[in-house]
Amino acid sequence: MSKSRTKLQKIQDVIPQKSIVIFSPHFDDVLFGLGGYLLELKASGFFAEKNFHILLLFSLSNYQMGSGAGNNDTSLERIKLATGNRVIEDAGCLDQLLGEHNYRYELLGERECLLRSKQLAQTGLEFPHGMYRDFQEDDWQIFGRMQKLVERWAAQEDTALVFPLAIKEHIDHFIIREAAITTARMLGEQARAKFYFQEDKPYAGLQTPEEEARIHQFVEQNHLERCLYRSHPDEIIELGFQHYLSQVEDIYRTGIRQRSEQLMAQFHLTEACDQIFRL
Repeated sequence: MSKSRTKLQKIQDVIPQKSIVIFSPHFDDVLFGLGGYLLELKASGFFAEKNFHILLLFSLSNYQMGSGAGNNDTSLERIKLATGNRVIEDAGCLDQLLGEHNYRYELLGERECLLRSKQLAQTGLEFPHGMYRDFQEDDWQIFGRMQKLVERWAAQEDTALVFPLAIKEHIDHFIIREAAITTARMLGEQARAKFYFQEDKPYAGLQTPEEEARIHQFVEQNHLERCLYRSHPDEIIELGFQHYLSQVEDIYRTGIRQRSEQLMAQFHLTEACDQIFRL
């Protein structure tokens, strides 16, 4: 059985490692994944104790929110437009969230799901759903590259590796999560870094009971430990709608607020909160 902590942890105890490496699938996933943790770390005065390294994995994009058929355009001009916009948006948000010059930022150059001709799921959110049964050859190739990347970083001491929990199984998030957990199993005690899986928003607040059951199964099967921490959903929303103009829509507000309310009710807490799981 997995460990479960149902009280808010001190933020300095949630990720005790000095270096935090965030495996961010897309340009907004640092804020909408680990944003609450980072804001609480700043509010509590422990921010300066950490080093941050962001790996932006699917950094080649053609996605612009609400552009319809434009998201099927895989031309170089479309990639320049979408990727350029999203890099600038992400830099603006991260500079405000983490502080200019306080983090390292790498673009890994993988092609995101729509550039790989994935179809949008009919869920009210613009993303392609996918699990192992949906993988095509290019997905398996990315999966293999991600395993090698995770293995290299797992050799680092005093380091936390943070991955998406892949709630609602956005196929890009799912590839990263599964590459992480399979590599962690392969390495076992040889891994020096610690593995963390952060809930991703707005998906966490919009999941169905079936999707929630699959996440519970992933947590239980891998004996992950839950850590609850104080979060800042309204600040996350404010930052998201200030910076990610090509990405966010009203359903993001709903998913982010709803998830905090769900966790507060589930664990009988009186403060806005979020959760992360560690191996």
